[in-house]
Amino acid sequence: MQLVCAIVQDEDADLLCKRLNVAGMELTRLNTVGGFLAHGNVTILAGVEDAQVDALLDIIHKTCRTRTRYINPMPAGAEPAHLSMAAPAYPLEVQVGGATAFCFPVKRFVRVQGTLGKAPPTDSQPGAQADRGATAMNLVLSIVQNEDADGATRALLSAGYRVTRMNTAGGFLRRGNVTLLVGVEETQVDDVLQIIEANCRARADGGSVGSTGYAATVFVLEAARFAHL
Repeated sequence: MQLVCAIVQDEDADLLCKRLNVAGMELTRLNTVGGFLAHGNVTILAGVEDAQVDALLDIIHKTCRTRTRYINPMPAGAEPAHLSMAAPAYPLEVQVGGATAFCFPVKRFVRVQGTLGKAPPTDSQPGAQADRGATAMNLVLSIVQNEDADGATRALLSAGYRVTRMNTAGGFLRRGNVTLLVGVEETQVDDVLQIIEANCRARADGGSVGSTGYAATVFVLEAARFAHL
């Protein structure tokens, strides 16, 4: 399985999400900002089987296109005296787009089922602490529903895990959800998954995750390198 991270322009995002959904591919979208132009764009996360990667990239290629932008060549905050001595400056034409895609091998993929219609415990009891001397690191990327995000975050923090939280949206309908990033040693992954399952629940309509019968979608990625700087 692969986790595809595609950075696309705002203008292409809605149509791309619709086409991916029609093709049966579930996705999560983040509103982001790109590069020197500081122009809004969208980052799309989609988990697909290895055999579907080429089809997904083909949809991105056919949907996203390059566009012409114009930027002011003069530095911001230039003094009037400098401007009066300079030659006339004309806007610079630059080409942007269409999309940049990264493909990450997924070590583990988990659909957390939770309990349909029944709220889980508000706090969880983590398992035995992992050996802190282990060096293999994993990134747990968990997409949870808005209603469960606070409880899951608190439980992870209480268990001693560091969590990064991003407000995201699922699929073409752009229903709000939350993506949690947790970097842990390999022996701690199961403990993190148990905490997420204990603090998330499935909803009859799929909730903001968009998958009926599931409370959360989790990708486990192996970190090639980890450093505290």
